[in-house]
Amino acid sequence: MTKKIIFLGFCLLSFIIRAQHSFSLEEAQNIGLKNNLEIQNAYLDVKHASKQMLETVSIGLPQINAEAQWQNFPEVPTSLVPASQFNPDAPDDVYAEMQFGIPHTTTGSITASQLIFSGSYIVGLKAAKSFMNFAEISKDLTEKQIKDSITTAYFNVLITKENYTFLENIVEVHKDIVTETEERYSNGFLEDIEVDRMTMVLSTMEIQLNNVQRQTEIAEAYLKLIIGLPLSDSITLTESLQSILDASVSFNLGKSQIKNRLEYQIADLNIELKKLDMRRYQTEKLPRITAFASTGSSAMGSDFNAFEKEAKWYPNQLIGLKITFPIFDGLGGTARIQKARIKYEQAKNEKELISQSLELAHLAAQSHYLNAINNFKHQQSNLILAEKIYTKTTTKYKEGLVSSIELSQTGTEYLETSTNFSKSIHNLLISNLNYQRSLGK
Repeated sequence: MTKKIIFLGFCLLSFIIRAQHSFSLEEAQNIGLKNNLEIQNAYLDVKHASKQMLETVSIGLPQINAEAQWQNFPEVPTSLVPASQFNPDAPDDVYAEMQFGIPHTTTGSITASQLIFSGSYIVGLKAAKSFMNFAEISKDLTEKQIKDSITTAYFNVLITKENYTFLENIVEVHKDIVTETEERYSNGFLEDIEVDRMTMVLSTMEIQLNNVQRQTEIAEAYLKLIIGLPLSDSITLTESLQSILDASVSFNLGKSQIKNRLEYQIADLNIELKKLDMRRYQTEKLPRITAFASTGSSAMGSDFNAFEKEAKWYPNQLIGLKITFPIFDGLGGTARIQKARIKYEQAKNEKELISQSLELAHLAAQSHYLNAINNFKHQQSNLILAEKIYTKTTTKYKEGLVSSIELSQTGTEYLETSTNFSKSIHNLLISNLNYQRSLGK
């Protein structure tokens, strides 16, 4: 008895611990954007671009360095000097040995430099800003792609649940029919073949019900996976399939705004980056101007006494201006400019191709969307008719007016019509999603 209580306690605890989530489509998208690793990498790319821009800006800021150095010559280098410099009577081939310098030298200095003008730096600043915009747009595109994936997964769960409810209801109806058929057979009103036939139909429907149940479990698992929830958690979708269908069928055709498409904006930025790359090589032919300054002190002696009170430090200071004029680089710079110009022309051609592709994609998405609406309405009407025929046939079968063969055929047609209707729903929802994207939304 105690073991049973402990077991029930563990079951209750596991049920309580198991997390439950209830969310709408928009809430599911927000959860997915928060947990998805791909979008997290996209945000990191934006941060990386901002640091890259800061690194580029830092090149034009003052560069300051401090340096400390100690040198020790265990033996001071010896130099040869013509002896005639000290003794005019000395032969020309006689040299005097002399040591210049002292064993210990300690120096400390601070140097600073400031870039005054560089064409490459100016172009680099513009490129860094464009690269930052590129990372932002790429992040937005990743967000939309993830939202679309979550939306599709959300739709699939709703559709499979709807299919399961439909099959569950029709299975219950056929269970009652099988029970009635068995009773009529027991009373001698039917042959056993009628019972076998209806039992086989029921078995087929139960197999389909089990398949749909597994499809529903897989659809839910995929939705939890894509939004970053543990597979062991329980989820409830708050939006109904009917409300989403009503919004998908109610529409107004719009004009595609190609410039609002992120793919177009990325192509546009790519042109800008290729143009700046070309200008970067062109500005290499301009002079580069840099100012610099340094200040420091040196202490010298036969022994290391730089930090003693009697040590004497000798100051030194320097200021200067450096101008570099490129004259000739072996035609390498010209080749780099020409290569960058080719890439720039290719980027312009790619933008035109993308523009044409987006226009064509819009027309195709609009056509598919309109066809999906017509097909949905057609399949909806067929399902209503199939349900009406199935209901009447079921009633007639119970009254003994039709055979089990006719009832099984009608049931099969009803199931096929329901399957076609489910496919039309899925096609409509996805077509509407693609159409909205083709408008630049």
